[in-house]
Amino acid sequence: MDDLDRLFADYRASLPDPEPSAGFTPTVWKRIEARRSPMLWLRRMTEALVAVSAVAALFIALFAIPRLQSLPVYQASYIDVLANEQSSETLAYAAIERGEEPESEVPTR
Repeated sequence: MDDLDRLFADYRASLPDPEPSAGFTPTVWKRIEARRSPMLWLRRMTEALVAVSAVAALFIALFAIPRLQSLPVYQASYIDVLANEQSSETLAYAAIERGEEPESEVPTR
């Protein structure tokens, strides 16, 4: 145990405690500011924007697109759209031209 105490004492003597000086705090702040470069700030902002973009893309893919695709306009066929655009007179005229009897809007008894 005596050898171990002597080893610690020699080690303590070889590394004396630094005396604080008037330039200690400014030197520490210079080191800190040197690590805070504009490139580091730019990198952090870029990482944040990429994360926000990924979340937005995921939101659009999971929620917005399925809602837009479920609108009735995307469920109608081409014939349904054409039939809705045609007036009843035009459809009646088309039935007469084909030799069919037009449907009467007045119910018969």
